[in-house]
Amino acid sequence: MASSMDRYEYSTLEVDTEAQSRNQYAETASQLPEVNQHATEHLNYPEVVAGSGIAYKPEIDRTLPEAVHVAETTEGEKALGPTENRICGMKRKVFWGVLIGAIILIVAIVVGVTVGVVTTRRVVSASDSNSSDDNGSAGSTNNETALFANTNIATANFTDQYGNENYLVAYQLNNKAIYLSAWNSSNKNWVVSPIVDGNTNNLGLDSIRKGTALALDVFAYDNTSRDIHVYWQLPDSGGLSTIKALTYTNDKGITTTAEMPAANWVDSAAANSYISTAGSSLISYGKQCDLCNQYIYLYWQTSNGIREASYQNATDGWASDGSVIQVDLSGPSDNSSLAQAHAAAATTDGHRSMNIFYRATTSGLSQIVNGDGRYVGHYLGRDIGPNTNIAAFSTGFNETSTNWPEPLGFQVLTVDPSADDGIQLTYYKGSTWTKVDSQVASLSDCKARATMIANPGRRIYCLVGNGTNTEIVEYEWQGDPDDTSTYSNYNKVGTVDTTV
Repeated sequence: MASSMDRYEYSTLEVDTEAQSRNQYAETASQLPEVNQHATEHLNYPEVVAGSGIAYKPEIDRTLPEAVHVAETTEGEKALGPTENRICGMKRKVFWGVLIGAIILIVAIVVGVTVGVVTTRRVVSASDSNSSDDNGSAGSTNNETALFANTNIATANFTDQYGNENYLVAYQLNNKAIYLSAWNSSNKNWVVSPIVDGNTNNLGLDSIRKGTALALDVFAYDNTSRDIHVYWQLPDSGGLSTIKALTYTNDKGITTTAEMPAANWVDSAAANSYISTAGSSLISYGKQCDLCNQYIYLYWQTSNGIREASYQNATDGWASDGSVIQVDLSGPSDNSSLAQAHAAAATTDGHRSMNIFYRATTSGLSQIVNGDGRYVGHYLGRDIGPNTNIAAFSTGFNETSTNWPEPLGFQVLTVDPSADDGIQLTYYKGSTWTKVDSQVASLSDCKARATMIANPGRRIYCLVGNGTNTEIVEYEWQGDPDDTSTYSNYNKVGTVDTTV
């Protein structure tokens, strides 16, 4: 037997000397190994000696194996089978099991952390997009230079000295900046230019109300020289907003085929002179023809009604008597949408009148005509909801003769976000207002956002989509002024490029 000081003990397969008197092979039995009592499934044969790979079978091999040292594995456990290869002190199966388990655990932790971060970002993003900003307008996103989902829109148009049609659309970005997209029929693509981007004009983005009303007009001095005017609101102060204004001027004329430099937008005398209610719409007018009204006009809403300011010349500058427009109709409801058909009926002195459409406190869709008799009011025969958006343009001019060149007419489009009646049309032809009961199906995409505007070029622009998918979509009227059955015919032109 090995000494107790040895590192390894002998196997339990030691010789049993007491078996000499019982074994039929008495002369050799004292050298036979004992049957391992743990080998319950093979009681007729001795256990394989650890490390030898040999099992003793008496009937085949009479040679007696010698005792072999067997290493301990764990406390209380003796090696019962062939020695396994070990990795890092562990059996191979145990090692690989531990390794695979560790890998699964690490992957699970990484996935869990990633999902948590993404979820948090989504929650924050959703919170941002649904929360109110400093002016109560929702729709913010993380992309600061993307189109603001709740932007208002302003539009104008003109025909340049080369006969090219030019369409202008102003809007707001998420960071409150105001931009202009211009389309010229000569190159047939939208060109995006900054108006107020926080880097030029000595104006910071804190000079713009989030969700501000916007107005845009073009004033023609002659066929080659024009100015563009833009109006917006400062952030709210006690429920009121000061109106800001800039003028785009260029000695070489307006060119819309390339980016329009922001430095060409200069201060206008109309800036900081007038105060609107915070939720007021803004509409403006600029002379475009010899028969058009010769001045520049700006309209906005106060708590008492609609006010007007006008610019006649450099000597007189901007002027407003501080009173609201008085007509025989009730005044506008709070934060009523305002729409303007810039020039329509000819007055007796040859200047076409301006026409403003709004919602009266009586809920009636109403018209104010600025003509020879100054302000005359009309009820159009349709009642609309308090949040109804209004867009209008002229479909014909009555130039002192009955049907030259087209019969006098208007298209007034309304969309109420609280009603399920789509886009509604009320039109004027000849001398009568007609309320159309059916929806304007070709403009159905404009219904959901209920933000829509028109320019004198008979183009409609509206918001389509939601959140980061919001777009400004352009439509053109394809009606015949003489044929009322075509008055609801609109063609979708495409999407206005607003990519900064």
